[in-house]
Amino acid sequence: MLDSQPKTAVIFDPYLDTLGGGERYTLTVAQTLLNQGYQVILAWRDQATLKQAITRFGLPLEGLELSAEYYHLFSQKNSLLARHRALKDIDLVFIVSDGSIPILFGKKTLLHYQVPFTSINRSVWLNRLKLLSINHIVVNSTFTKSVIDRTLHTTKSIVLYPPIDTSSFTPGKKQPIILNVGRFTSPSHSKRQDVLISAFKQLVDGGLTDWKLVLAGGQTGSDTQLKAFMTQAKGYPIEFEINPEFDHLRQLYAHSSIFWHSAGFEVDEVLNPEAVEHFGMSTVEAMAAGCVPVVINKGGQPEIVTPDTGFLWNTVDELVTQTRRLIGEPEKILELSQNAQRRALDFSTDRFQTTLMSLI
Repeated sequence: MLDSQPKTAVIFDPYLDTLGGGERYTLTVAQTLLNQGYQVILAWRDQATLKQAITRFGLPLEGLELSAEYYHLFSQKNSLLARHRALKDIDLVFIVSDGSIPILFGKKTLLHYQVPFTSINRSVWLNRLKLLSINHIVVNSTFTKSVIDRTLHTTKSIVLYPPIDTSSFTPGKKQPIILNVGRFTSPSHSKRQDVLISAFKQLVDGGLTDWKLVLAGGQTGSDTQLKAFMTQAKGYPIEFEINPEFDHLRQLYAHSSIFWHSAGFEVDEVLNPEAVEHFGMSTVEAMAAGCVPVVINKGGQPEIVTPDTGFLWNTVDELVTQTRRLIGEPEKILELSQNAQRRALDFSTDRFQTTLMSLI
């Protein structure tokens, strides 16, 4: 008896070359399907981006196929007939939305919103018609869901929290380090490292010694902003880790004691939800490695950090005060660190994969 043909899946993420948290999400979908025996085709134009992603994210993606043909099918205007011919026999089509609602074909279709878009082009009725071609709308947090449901006039989007490979992040010998991880240039929202530099300078000027702030993140394109951060940090124990590889990033998490996050500072998250952190993957990674999170109270962060795992702040004064108090209580750091590690397991890759396959 001949073996049955494997199921096929086509995946398209128009932002793949930004190599951010959303791209780790998309490629973990690919990894999950590969593990389930699917033939997985990534609609993309070059191998270089995929190689960079494997290095940065540490994902095993052997067997993943690239297709420039499918990339052009999604990234350029094509007739519905052309899309139908190309996709009608595909078992699963997974698309990351760029803010629009595509008409999709395939035996099963998932449309993923990484960004809480507040407006979608066209009329409500046309959008509803297009949504008939989509089996599931998938979002990355309850925060994103609240916005997307309102925008699309639906209540049916499904929260599939980003996958965190919690087993890859383990505590090491903790050192007096405050860590922040986030791109120095972001296409969607600023990580506001300037706020963290200012807060740390306040701590040092107020008498803090022996601690350092480490800012780690990707840098592409113009380095004007990064240079401004370096100028602002001059003369203080503040270090920059630019484009760290995955293994080095793991070591930074392992040895840091506190994790800071400030994306969305001074942003009205009701008026501009796309400009705050939509979930907070780096926060969960830090918690898995035993860092105590002291993060901004916006976007998806309150879904992650609970009172027994860390702190949420609204003002720079709160950030400084909470951190100073925490540093003064080593026993509290240990207690919160242990709780944070347990909390991180709620966002593990295993849970992501189980939930994803239940949708398929």
